[in-house]
Amino acid sequence: MTDSSRSVMALASLGVGLVHLAVGAGSPLFLAILLVGFGIAELGWGVALLVRGRVVLPRAALPLALAPVALWGLDITASVALGGSGMAASLPFGPMAAASALSFFLGAGLAFARRRPPAPLAASAARPGRYLLGMTLGAMLVAGLVTPALAGTNAGTAAVPHGEHGTSTLDDEPTVHSGH
Repeated sequence: MTDSSRSVMALASLGVGLVHLAVGAGSPLFLAILLVGFGIAELGWGVALLVRGRVVLPRAALPLALAPVALWGLDITASVALGGSGMAASLPFGPMAAASALSFFLGAGLAFARRRPPAPLAASAARPGRYLLGMTLGAMLVAGLVTPALAGTNAGTAAVPHGEHGTSTLDDEPTVHSGH
């Protein structure tokens, strides 16, 4: 596995961890505990991957990367089985779809890493342009999925748009957020 692919996997793990934390913050208690636990584990795993430069806990990482996807599938299945349409599931669709896409990416990367021999440690030093391109594309992909996913969580929908921060209306005094 190249330095670029390891770094992109770490970025994906950090991104999916943030989404799981944000979704967990607005979920029912049992799901919140599970999602926050997954989010913390994903953040820790992503940091460990960046620091160590190798896949940490490779046998456990693959099933744990896909477990939140299975949890979301159970949530939708339970919603349909209880007479809902599936859209009445307790976890928000958009953020969980983005998190699932990143989880599948992690799963594919981990499965691929199991089949390939380890890359030499100085692989990125030989091709810095390729490493930079891979990191740029990976960061764009992760940011493109994570940013709208975070906006679709309860915390994201409750956030005040910053374009309206301290604006005034024509008829009233300037508006200010309460608590500032």
